Amino acid sequence: SRRRAGCSLRAMAMLRQNFQSFLTGGVVALAFGYYRVHQDIYVAAGAVDARIEALGSETVSSVAAMQKRVKALEQEVAALKALKG
Repeated sequence: SRRRAGCSLRAMAMLRQNFQSFLTGGVVALAFGYYRVHQDIYVAAGAVDARIEALGSETVSSVAAMQKRVKALEQEVAALKALKG
């Protein structure tokens, strides 16, 4: 009985140590995963911000070109009205 209890305690201690090792590994893996996801989100947010900024400048230049064309067409319309009237 005493021999059996010693074996059982040893088995419990080994099981506890294995479980602690497993939990430690899990915590380290979760911390590393959290860090990687955080870094990925940071990089992705920077890429989105850069693309939005580029899109804004593209829109400004496109609107400027459109306004130039509209102004030219308005001048042509004014010239045609002057010839008619």
